[in-house]
Amino acid sequence: MLPFHAILPALNEMVPISSAFVGDEIVKCTSGHLFKTTFGGAPFAICAAGRSGFRAFSSDFKVTVKYLEAPVQVEVPALSNGISCKVIATATSMTLTAVALLTGSTYFPTSTTRQLKTAEILKMEPSSCKCKSKPRPCVIFHGIGGTHELEDLQDTPKDVTRMGNINYNAPCCSEVKYAILNTLNSSWLDKSLQHKFCDRALRVSETSDKEEHVVKDTVVVTHSMGGLVLALAIATGKCSLGEGTSWVAISTPMMGSMVSDFAHDYCDKKDHAFSPGKMLEFIGQCPLPASRRNIVYQNERHASKTINEAYVRAQKAYAKNVFAAMCSDNPNGVMSQYEAIMLFTARVVPHKSPQNDALVEFQSCAIGLDESKFGKNYRSKFYRPSLNHADTAFLTHDAFWDDSQKPRKWFECLL
Repeated sequence: MLPFHAILPALNEMVPISSAFVGDEIVKCTSGHLFKTTFGGAPFAICAAGRSGFRAFSSDFKVTVKYLEAPVQVEVPALSNGISCKVIATATSMTLTAVALLTGSTYFPTSTTRQLKTAEILKMEPSSCKCKSKPRPCVIFHGIGGTHELEDLQDTPKDVTRMGNINYNAPCCSEVKYAILNTLNSSWLDKSLQHKFCDRALRVSETSDKEEHVVKDTVVVTHSMGGLVLALAIATGKCSLGEGTSWVAISTPMMGSMVSDFAHDYCDKKDHAFSPGKMLEFIGQCPLPASRRNIVYQNERHASKTINEAYVRAQKAYAKNVFAAMCSDNPNGVMSQYEAIMLFTARVVPHKSPQNDALVEFQSCAIGLDESKFGKNYRSKFYRPSLNHADTAFLTHDAFWDDSQKPRKWFECLL
């Protein structure tokens, strides 16, 4: 969402600079009036061109602003029955530089506190990232999905509804393959499903040792329950991650999810106080399928001794093998068709922590990992974004402004 309230403060904070770069590309400003500011948390270079308008440049896009020939007349709405409204808007004091930009003036004042420094240069991140390591094949595993299963790895995730396409955000993937598996009727405890995960992971690289079940020179990406399946598969010796393999774990419920506990309680009731409607698409219909039935929260009343012990084993393998992780602490993600239902789910489900992505808590995703390594910027190897569970599955898009809401840019710049 465009942060309109931040526009005037951003203009007030403009500082003159000598030059600006987006990556290695210089920002061309023939007028010579070049400024820097911050808007919505992102750095911008502003090139003012008098009555011709101005342009604003950032890492992800540029904005061209033109002036209207005449002001827009806004009519005061007529109120009936003598109703009056209090004035809630307050005036904002503007700097002379900001006024010049807003009015299209060619005169930009200077002051002793804002003199142009010859060496002051604004360097912004490039609009896209290049691969920093040796390109490798990537295999993507979705979380709880449908009953659909395909033997062959796919070039796109079109056959599954719970994973978005990241083909255009994978500069370090020599190829991208998607495993389409029945993760609805099979739980993370299912040995057969674990074998299938290992089998698919072993297929994409020619250097993988299929006899010893060692995955080599591969980028393995798991989302949600997919990470639990792989962790337990590794813990029980069904396969291992060898030289040149990087496991990228996203929104993994390594302690389970209170959504499953909520679903258990909901389905156990004969009379329901309310119907969650579309929320059932995410928590599961009654009776619960095996996947959702067994992803209950660790050490809670629905978790059996077998499940609790499996969590402990999986967590050790997870902590030892994960190369990078994305674990969200805020379900208020980007604007999308999933936003409302995710916020509703986050509110209704009795999560152990408010730091969650609507379905998985941050502490469940980050268990065993060094929390001090997690950062809000997409440049962080261990990313702590403000995204919901659909956002982290790449089903939506990156935010324009907030670096804590850029899952695609994170993966693109990761390797």
